[in-house]
Amino acid sequence: MRSAVVIASVIVGSVIPSQAFAQTDFFAQFGSAGTYNGSWTAEYLFKQPMVLNSIGFYTQGKVMKATSYSIGSGSLISVTPGAVDSNGFQWYEFSGGVTVNTGTTLFVHTNSYASTDTNPIQTPFLPTAGPYNFASNVIEYKGATPSGQGINQGWTNSNIRVSNPGSNVAPEPGSFALALTGGAALIGICIRRRRNAA
Repeated sequence: MRSAVVIASVIVGSVIPSQAFAQTDFFAQFGSAGTYNGSWTAEYLFKQPMVLNSIGFYTQGKVMKATSYSIGSGSLISVTPGAVDSNGFQWYEFSGGVTVNTGTTLFVHTNSYASTDTNPIQTPFLPTAGPYNFASNVIEYKGATPSGQGINQGWTNSNIRVSNPGSNVAPEPGSFALALTGGAALIGICIRRRRNAA
């Protein structure tokens, strides 16, 4: 009975942390979409270290002139996001994630549809309807700046997915191997004790 409790504890202890720190979207929900002729830069201030797993550029599936980001004072990095999802976002996934330190701002930039339509609809934006998935002491959304205007916290061109740096969103193969080895050892102990008791 004692061995069964130990095995159950090991399983629960390995599952709960991965669920507690799974990656999650920063914005929980949005209001209605709009469009704007020009560029937008959104700002996310990290108030504690977090792992940045992906950036969602709101494009409505249109090809943009620019989808890029920068971290802190770093240079602007152009990226090609994946396919558009049902909400109009195209996500760029970081391989292994990027750790963003306390006090660092992530800048997400979009600029105009690369459209030659006679009446092109250009850079889209979404008003935020909240609530955020994070307390303000974790990440603070500073707002978005449309070209030629001041920053506005009520609008954004993007969303981000982050996770706690003390956890892995996808456990490494070595973690599974270690768990299986430990489980096999526990089962062996149970079998040996039963034989000795007999």
